[in-house]
Amino acid sequence: MVVIQVLLTLLMFFGTSYFFPYTKHYLLNTLALIAQITLIWGGLLYYLKLGTIFRATKLSTMLRGYMVTVFSGCLLLFLEVIFISHFRPINYSIEYIVIFGTLNLAGLIIFKFAFYNGMLFLRRKGYNKRNVLIIANPEYKSFIESFINAKDWGYEAFSIVSVKKEMKKHFKNAEIFTTNEELFRYIQSNPVDDIFYCLPITDNTFDVEKLIEDVKTIGVTLYILQHPDIKKGFLFRQPSLMNMNYVTHSTVTDNYLGLKIKDLFDVVFSVIALFIVSPLIILIITLIKLNDGGDIFFIQERVGLNGRLFRCFKFRTMVMNAESLLEEIKGQNEADGPVFKIGNDPRITKLGRFLRKTSLDELPQFYNVIKGEMSIVGPRPPLMREVQHYEQSQMRRLSMKPGITCGWQVWGRHQVSFKEWMQMDLDYIDNWSLWLDLKIMIATVGVILKANGQ
Repeated sequence: MVVIQVLLTLLMFFGTSYFFPYTKHYLLNTLALIAQITLIWGGLLYYLKLGTIFRATKLSTMLRGYMVTVFSGCLLLFLEVIFISHFRPINYSIEYIVIFGTLNLAGLIIFKFAFYNGMLFLRRKGYNKRNVLIIANPEYKSFIESFINAKDWGYEAFSIVSVKKEMKKHFKNAEIFTTNEELFRYIQSNPVDDIFYCLPITDNTFDVEKLIEDVKTIGVTLYILQHPDIKKGFLFRQPSLMNMNYVTHSTVTDNYLGLKIKDLFDVVFSVIALFIVSPLIILIITLIKLNDGGDIFFIQERVGLNGRLFRCFKFRTMVMNAESLLEEIKGQNEADGPVFKIGNDPRITKLGRFLRKTSLDELPQFYNVIKGEMSIVGPRPPLMREVQHYEQSQMRRLSMKPGITCGWQVWGRHQVSFKEWMQMDLDYIDNWSLWLDLKIMIATVGVILKANGQ
């Protein structure tokens, strides 16, 4: 948000030239101005926390912050006009600064309002939301209600868990559990992203330390309400939500900015890629239809982020009745673990074999990326029947959005065991960075050119 607002400020500064048609921007002066504005506005926006959405900040505080930022920045530019213009030419005048400052203040405030309301609209439509499980007793009824009503936060109260049966009187979707085992089975079998634990630590219904270890193995984030009796040793970080403080336990990366850059890159790259290869896609569609007149796409239900089910798209590479023929060839499986693979699968068509070798059958998955169900890079999306055979430690593989390509595909491919494959995905999650994604994407190009897919 800070970067975007600095870019907007630069655009407004040089756009002010429209009102001063005889203004000339010399290269060296322009570069110096870009550096000045970036440092001054960037520093002030960051220091005054104007990069955040103001839902947790008073409107007056936000407006005051923008006024301080624009006034301070313009004052420094004003002083530059007075003192430095005697020694070298300056690209702008005092009148220029006044118009720019007015535009900048109005523009930043309008941008923030527009962004906030745009996010509010998307959140309420259900986009980019996190499924939350709240563990609480009836005394937290008002907190749970505020959680349900705060649609713009991007949290969805997926389920309420309590040890007291009267909770069902307040919330119809409440689940009553009294043991760690019951609770963990429920978490494992549902698409839960975050857990908010609101019971006192002294409440002996659930073993909190065991719950921490359990959710750690599957990659679900746990927030424990800071009761007065909480042990300081639990402290990891303390976000404030709904005016309440929590201690957070998480095994997934907390590089928020990096993940947002990854999401943005995924969508932009996918749109560009689909546009560039559209003639090839049309050719593949035509060849599939000419081959046997059957369906163009093979659509299969896969397991995504934290257990979400989604329809994964591929170009069809097998005969139309491939799924029904699976039982006949199950005994020929060459892969270990719950995965089914055959080197020379008799169900694959001649065209399908070429598409698989060149990985062109996976082009439609860019559509899944645009929808937000997949990433360019990430663990491959498994089938539900495979997930049902995962060991508990392997469930953490679902804690990151699945991808079109991954480390296993470029460095393991068909030469590693199922257990090694799972470990490669877990290592990717533990060591994730934008640089690692870039390395995998570059390596994927090499794999495609080798055409050794199966």
